[in-house]
Amino acid sequence: MSGKSVQKQRGVALLVVLILLVMMSALAANISQQFCRNLQKTRYQVSQQQLRWSIQSQQKTIEDRLQTYASGESKGLSPKGEWTEPVETRGENYTVVSQAEDAQTCFNVNNLLAADQTPAVQTAGALPEKPVKERIVEQLLADSGISAGDAEEIYQQLLDYLDGDTATAKEGLETDAWAGVQPARQPANQMMRTPGELKLLPAFPAAAYGKVSKVLCALPDSASKVDVNTLTREQAPLLAALFIGSLSEDEAARLIASRPEEGWESMEAFLKELETNYPQTKDALKQVQALLAVNSRYFRVNSTGNTDDLTLRVVSQLHVDNEAGKVITWQRRYRMVE
Repeated sequence: MSGKSVQKQRGVALLVVLILLVMMSALAANISQQFCRNLQKTRYQVSQQQLRWSIQSQQKTIEDRLQTYASGESKGLSPKGEWTEPVETRGENYTVVSQAEDAQTCFNVNNLLAADQTPAVQTAGALPEKPVKERIVEQLLADSGISAGDAEEIYQQLLDYLDGDTATAKEGLETDAWAGVQPARQPANQMMRTPGELKLLPAFPAAAYGKVSKVLCALPDSASKVDVNTLTREQAPLLAALFIGSLSEDEAARLIASRPEEGWESMEAFLKELETNYPQTKDALKQVQALLAVNSRYFRVNSTGNTDDLTLRVVSQLHVDNEAGKVITWQRRYRMVE
């Protein structure tokens, strides 16, 4: 075999070795990257599960508090009670903080499914007055920057969305309002589960949701009440709207500011203050008293867990069921931030 032939074979062999070396290097790099991704994924899963366990442990503590402070049918709920204090847990590589807040500081849209216990006052010779709940909802929408005409249309669509039939209050088909809406959708004909469903109503302006979501909510109940003991001064427009024109926002703010430090101990105490300082609310009170309370049965727990790898935010919706003697979690939402 000539020298040139040997050199050529050696060159080919060296080229094959180099090709194999490149392929092996690429394969090794790919395996290494895959291993790192799997390791990171495992770390995320372990961290997330660790945070979830800690949040569930904290919720048990909060549930015990709520059963102590929110179990009385007629006892007022203190706006500064122990139930409002945050619960914090610090581990070796994580921190979790949970805090409860009253979920009955808003008007529950599912209350529209129940008939008004007290009809609106009718004046001889005048046009029929709108139902109390309709006036309240439309006022809250107007306070959020929505025009009166749009507020009325949104209310009608809201009724169609909630009720179980397929006819509108205006003697038409429910699908008419939803015709041509993109993406295509239909009224649910059942209770709302989240206030975000308001954005599904064809006439609802998405830009108004930020304000509306602070005064309208969706609780799994058609007879919930607004807890006047936990309203803040910033929520005075809600209280004013509930009194359908007989209490101004400034008066509502002063009423909230004059609340005892531990809250009104009973509805009788709250009604006495209204009678003494705001006698003009007497007639309206007859229509809306069923929508007011000094305690709550629905609460929201905001939990935030942090590790070096991620942040987990959890919102748990709780119901204090006095008849069953326990606290029920009826909704939970998760959000993970890497």
